[in-house]
Amino acid sequence: MKNFRNNLLRGVSILALLGGSYGLAQEKKERHVFLLIGQSNMAGRAKIEVEDKKTIDGAFLWNIGKKKWEAAVPPYNLQSPSRKNVKMQQLNCGPSFVNAYSEKHTGVEVGIVCAARGGTSIGQWDKKKPDNFDLYHHAIEATKAALAEGGELKGILWHQGEGDSGEKNLPFYPEKLAQLIANLREDLKSPKLPFVYSQVGQWKPEYEGFNEMIVKQPAKIEGTACITTEGLKNFDDAHFNSAGQRELGERFAVAMEKLLSDK
Repeated sequence: MKNFRNNLLRGVSILALLGGSYGLAQEKKERHVFLLIGQSNMAGRAKIEVEDKKTIDGAFLWNIGKKKWEAAVPPYNLQSPSRKNVKMQQLNCGPSFVNAYSEKHTGVEVGIVCAARGGTSIGQWDKKKPDNFDLYHHAIEATKAALAEGGELKGILWHQGEGDSGEKNLPFYPEKLAQLIANLREDLKSPKLPFVYSQVGQWKPEYEGFNEMIVKQPAKIEGTACITTEGLKNFDDAHFNSAGQRELGERFAVAMEKLLSDK
């Protein structure tokens, strides 16, 4: 009996030493990855408040510089290679999007790759005409690196348009948006990748033309959706406030969920 007990304990010890990694592998969860790109409202300029700092279980943010997944803590755009000044990176729609998405997908991890830059036009995201920031290729490279470490790319969130809201740019925006989406889908090897974009704020008369145009694009671009910004408030001339960003993220989540269910 004594020898049996000793052998049993020895076996348990060996399993503990050699089987630890096996146990971790068994517990590994499915991870859904989303790419967030655009200009300053996607980078985030709203104040990060106490409720925004709460840890979201199973939420991860891709550290683009260190090339590793980390706990998702705002500001989400802090690691973007194309970002502006560190202090400018604040609350975007990412945390509330993750919260809302996680509620619908319990037991699934959510990974965010955020590579936005404030003040950019859609032309600066042109694959064939990269500017000094090389926005498009940085986003592609970061996403591929993140996916290599685990996860499945589920969709892209795009908020941009303030920089193209002038009347002279509006006629060309739909074609540029369609081409951007086609390029991203091709380079990320996902022909039907869901893509959600949004209106810009509704507090400036100058934005009315853009907002009227952008909501018509889902009928022209398959597998896309546009969310409205009706009722969302700003804290300055160009940016959503904290409450606005939270609501924006929830609306993105609802639209993304619909696209995924229809896919």
